[in-house]
Amino acid sequence: MKALKFTPLASFSGLRGVPLLALSHNALFPALTLDAEGVTVRVLRWHRLRYDELAVIALDRRLGRKLTFVPKRGWRDFTVSFAGPDMLRAVIEVLRRFEAPLSPQALAILSGSASTRL
Repeated sequence: MKALKFTPLASFSGLRGVPLLALSHNALFPALTLDAEGVTVRVLRWHRLRYDELAVIALDRRLGRKLTFVPKRGWRDFTVSFAGPDMLRAVIEVLRRFEAPLSPQALAILSGSASTRL
């Protein structure tokens, strides 16, 4: 499968494990590219993360709909925010097909259960 490109509402780089603290953000030109080997996130510059370098891809619904890419190593994480649930579901579905390390909450979005309402 070729690389798929998405345009999130915004992208952030933060301190790993510290929610809602952004060290940098990009609301003008955010970008997310998914391919079979990993993800590329544009915050202020491009960041490439292979799936085997990620501990988890977590869903967060505080203040919007966000996916956070948490590397196994390092002090930063990378978050993309989406305006609506449709693009978020599409991104999660592609990540699932690529066998990315999705959190149980992110996977539950695909089941459509009421407890995972976006």
